[in-house]
Amino acid sequence: MIKHTLGQQGRLRWGNLSFHPPLVAALQLPWFEITAAEPGPELAIIAGMHPNEVAAMEAALRLTSYFADHLRRGSVAILPIVNMPGLYSHAEFVCPVDNKNMNFLSLGDPQGSFSEVLLDQIVNVWAKDAAVLVDLHGGDLREEVAKFVMCQLTGQPEFDARTRELAHQFDADAIVEFAADQTNNRGRATNELPWLGRHAVMSEGGANGILDEENTLFHFHGVANIARYLGLTDQSLTPRRRRNRVVSNFFKVQAPRSGRLYLDVAAGDIVSQGQRLGRVDDIFGAPQGEIVAPFAGLVLMIVNHNITSEGEWLISLAPLEA
Repeated sequence: MIKHTLGQQGRLRWGNLSFHPPLVAALQLPWFEITAAEPGPELAIIAGMHPNEVAAMEAALRLTSYFADHLRRGSVAILPIVNMPGLYSHAEFVCPVDNKNMNFLSLGDPQGSFSEVLLDQIVNVWAKDAAVLVDLHGGDLREEVAKFVMCQLTGQPEFDARTRELAHQFDADAIVEFAADQTNNRGRATNELPWLGRHAVMSEGGANGILDEENTLFHFHGVANIARYLGLTDQSLTPRRRRNRVVSNFFKVQAPRSGRLYLDVAAGDIVSQGQRLGRVDDIFGAPQGEIVAPFAGLVLMIVNHNITSEGEWLISLAPLEA
């Protein structure tokens, strides 16, 4: 049964969302929907693909009350926890049903594994009519991420201009505007939907699976600003005060050896080419190799656990033009 209540503006309903394909039919996702009396665009919000990214999930929950009180046009649909199978086992990056990372499976596959079918149902069925899909992320158990936003450019000027406007509603350390010809960072909804003519943005902000107010508000205010931009609310925009530096991509810096990790940098730092980013020692404490910046860049994400394995993705580094 779907429960419902009334806010000051709009109608809030909540309950469990289920899907028809047999592979995912037993799954129930927490679901909220707010509909205003006046017609307008639909905004779809998801969080919890990685169920330790709690600041993003908290922001999604808080937005239900916000839109119940302030939505004046259109509708908002929210799935605050996508990876329900991994929620109570504290799964880091994968869905335990098929051991796949949902974040890189868009647009899904109706004939695929559990996670692929689920992503197909969310992106292509549940959110198919959304003017914008916002995917909230940030800060799993071994991660520290800067406050940044990702969006995909397609080479179509009018479409890309609107995509940029949506991404810049967040007050971020950086805005990653993926160039149309980039190929190393694909598979996220924010990368794939624009090629179908659908707008999507993805926010990152948080650290170590910790619920903190600063990162929660980063996600919350960004989505609230998008709603104002779309004309769904009449609320004042939250001003931007962070660097909001635009970059065009980011790349992996990997562990050179297995052992004990000692990083010299934090998320949000700007580094120069050749700068030491950290080192790896063996389990006895003997030096095994240094981690060096391959180019001048902005540190978007670090893995901050002391134990690492050779080839592990340790740092996301966005190139900065000279």
